[in-house]
Amino acid sequence: MANKKYYLTKEGLDKVKKEYEELKKEKRSKIKTEAPEVFHSEDVNPEYISFRKDMSVLEEKIAKMEEVIRGAQMIESPQKDCKEINLGAEITVDVKGQEDKITLVGTMEADPALGKISNESPVGKALFGRKEGEEVTVSSPIQTVYKIKKVEYPSK
Repeated sequence: MANKKYYLTKEGLDKVKKEYEELKKEKRSKIKTEAPEVFHSEDVNPEYISFRKDMSVLEEKIAKMEEVIRGAQMIESPQKDCKEINLGAEITVDVKGQEDKITLVGTMEADPALGKISNESPVGKALFGRKEGEEVTVSSPIQTVYKIKKVEYPSK
C-alpha cells in the first residue's frame, strides 16, 4: 500500500496514539483472560473460532492505527495574518444568510456535528486555497453558495 498521508493536529495525533495503546492493552488482556483452550479433536470449537474472529478485528484496528501514526502529517498553522484557507483554518462563512463557523481538518478528525470538516469533503475541497471575501459554490444534491467572511488560525 502506498504511504497515505493523514493530516492531523497535535491533539488529533495524541488521540490516535492513545487509542492505539488502548487497543494493544485490550489485545493483551483478551489473550490472557479470554483465550479458550484449543481442543485437540476433529470437532470444531465454536468458542475458539469466535475468539479468533474477535482477535482478527482487533488486529485490523491496531494495524490501521499503526498506518495512521506512520503516515501522520502534522497540520502547521501558517503566519497569523494569513487569509488563505488551509488545513487548521477556522472559517466563518455565510450560507443563505446564516453565519456558520467551520474548521478545516484532515479526514481522521472530521466531525461535521462539531463544525470540523474534512479537506477531502466537497465543501472542504471547494474552500481549500480560497481567501476572505470570495464565494464558492458547492454542488452536491443541491447548489450551495458559501461566502467566506473570515479566516483565522488558532494560536498555539
